[in-house]
Amino acid sequence: MDVTRPMPGTGDTHPLMVLLHGFGNDKHEWESTSDAADGADKYHWNSHWFARHGYYVLTYTARGFRDTGPKASYQPSTPAGTAPTCLPPGGSACPPTGTIRVKNKEVEIRDTQWLAALTALAYPDINREQVAVSGGSYGGGESWLQAAVQAGSEHWSDFPGLPRLRLQVAVPKYPWTDLAYALMPNGHPGGPSRTPAGEPYRGSDLYSSAQGAPETLGLGNPIGVAKTSYVGGLYGLGTANGVFDKGSLSPQSNGPEPFTAWLARVEAGEPYSTPSGGDDPVMAQLRTAFTGWHSAYYQPGWRIGRDAGRTPAIFSISGWTDDLFPPVESFRMFSYLKSLDRAWPVAVVVADVGHSRAQNPPSVWQAINDRAWRFLQENITASRPVRTSVYSYPNRCEGSATATDAISAPSPAALANGSLVVDYNGSVHLAPTSGATDPDAAATDAIAGSNLTSAATGCRTSTRAITSPGDGYTDVSQALPREHTLIGIGYAQARYSATPGASTAVLTARVWDVAPDGAAVLVSRGVYRFDFTGYDPASGIVQVPLYGNHWTFPAGHRIRLDLAQVDQPTYRPPNPAVTATLSLSATRLVLPTREDTKTTVQ
Repeated sequence: MDVTRPMPGTGDTHPLMVLLHGFGNDKHEWESTSDAADGADKYHWNSHWFARHGYYVLTYTARGFRDTGPKASYQPSTPAGTAPTCLPPGGSACPPTGTIRVKNKEVEIRDTQWLAALTALAYPDINREQVAVSGGSYGGGESWLQAAVQAGSEHWSDFPGLPRLRLQVAVPKYPWTDLAYALMPNGHPGGPSRTPAGEPYRGSDLYSSAQGAPETLGLGNPIGVAKTSYVGGLYGLGTANGVFDKGSLSPQSNGPEPFTAWLARVEAGEPYSTPSGGDDPVMAQLRTAFTGWHSAYYQPGWRIGRDAGRTPAIFSISGWTDDLFPPVESFRMFSYLKSLDRAWPVAVVVADVGHSRAQNPPSVWQAINDRAWRFLQENITASRPVRTSVYSYPNRCEGSATATDAISAPSPAALANGSLVVDYNGSVHLAPTSGATDPDAAATDAIAGSNLTSAATGCRTSTRAITSPGDGYTDVSQALPREHTLIGIGYAQARYSATPGASTAVLTARVWDVAPDGAAVLVSRGVYRFDFTGYDPASGIVQVPLYGNHWTFPAGHRIRLDLAQVDQPTYRPPNPAVTATLSLSATRLVLPTREDTKTTVQ
């Protein structure tokens, strides 16, 4: 661990900022010898910036990961910690206890609280009432969990013999809040919960899609479809830069967490449910762990905090083009916390940032970090009920958005004022392997895809003609008579019927912006998993939620919709032996738009 001290002349007492690194990284990620750092994500959001403004800064290499030293020229060359059980070259990969636990609330979450308390003990001029946490991805998921701990407890960090600390602000960047859904989205809307008056929690919409209802350990929706390229890539990164836990019985109370065995079960594929409708034993274990012990959405602390008047301030940043942790990861928490307390100080920003496919334009990150800094400073002395908003920056393939391009609304859905409906009214039979030969599947994958626009990073583009692939469905709208700006999640819809006897099916969707010359740019994608053992009827109407975007379709452009059961390697293909053929009809696309009109095209 490293501690960066506040610069002289910045006060007599000082807040503490804890910066948490991403998966596979180490303590150096948020450290810098300048305010500018990388000019983007870390611009004015790093150890130097906070120290210059009077903060102590704690950075440490999370349990289970090696520290291979600085990765960028602006990072200070602080040494890696060593111990007899730690793997070379140093860091926190120290079996048998120093292993990756993927942010279990009783392991890594407690690690951070303990190290923060040790820091406060070593530096008495730290203000124990003014602690903040922030981090990206792996650190973003933890930042949300840390806020849940403070909401549920009088003190955020409370260890015998150490200073008691209170967390005032969390700034999660491109985080998860439901790890089960983020890694295996099912496409089903969020489930109901309770409010103080006994009325249902109004989170059962596409902006709150989840593994289940809050406070239920993820019960309510079926297991989803694994994000193959990301799950495999993250596991490979973890084994290269650290050591996964193999199933230790402690210190967590939810039992062993054998990550390698869990991955093997997911890769084996469906059926994930038993004939009677419940999860098979391994999937039930994974569902419980990844919701109740690894995800902020399911923590009881939120309701406890509301009742006790503890509402830590949260500024959550998500990416419209982030295929790992899309905006729904922030949206569902915004909606849930506002359902508990309309004045809860939670704000959300969405833009073309985060994990791939995101382009992460520096100008957008600089604007976002400036907004986050102002939020932090307003709330670090004690978070208080305020009117907060959702902000969105547009996504562009060429040319970056600026601070003045942001729009705001009181909720995620309220970013849109109207809708654009595309009635394709098509029909198709999708076999379990439909889409397997579509070249656009690999070309648009966030990890494997490389077919880009002319920009250095750019947007994913189509590799094929605008005709239906032989084993999937493609349709294109008429030319749009005027410009339409998509802003929000949206969905693809169809009537469906499934062949009898099968236990599952999958429906993937991709949405494209097609220029007059036929060039197509990927705008969004989504997936829905049917489970016919107790969740989905054999026929009905299905809505596949998209990841969303803030994207302008120019006049004269057309909108293309792809539907298939296979979109590989983005999603794990369904097991043909237990997968139904889907018969679809009345296909349509429903997009929320900024324009205050309801428009229908064909």
